Amino acid sequence: MILLQVFKKRIKTVKYPAKQIADLNAYVNAYYSCNLQDGEELSILLQKITGLLYFLETVRSEVHDLYEAKVFELVKEGNSVARAVNEANVKYPQMYQLRRIMDGGYRIADAIRTNISYLKSEKQHAQ
Repeated sequence: MILLQVFKKRIKTVKYPAKQIADLNAYVNAYYSCNLQDGEELSILLQKITGLLYFLETVRSEVHDLYEAKVFELVKEGNSVARAVNEANVKYPQMYQLRRIMDGGYRIADAIRTNISYLKSEKQHAQ
């Protein structure tokens, strides 16, 4: 019960980070249209994407706290865990949305890192 009270006091609602998600989308689109031989541009995109992913992780952790508190509350009221999870999914759809968007962002960041490593390797072999 104390855990639930702490969550409720700490976070009433979490504002959906629409601007940050739009920014992440813009950076991903910039990656798709950039010159993959330009290591400096790739490094800047990687920096911006990883910064946004960090911010989104903080939002996701806040939503996760609310989500878990809701599941706990519903189970304590006598609902089954499956029912509690389903109701929490309906109440906090941001959990799924953020997870999917961020997973894609992490894959893009990995692709950029791989591309930068390839460019470094090519540069070293050319010397």
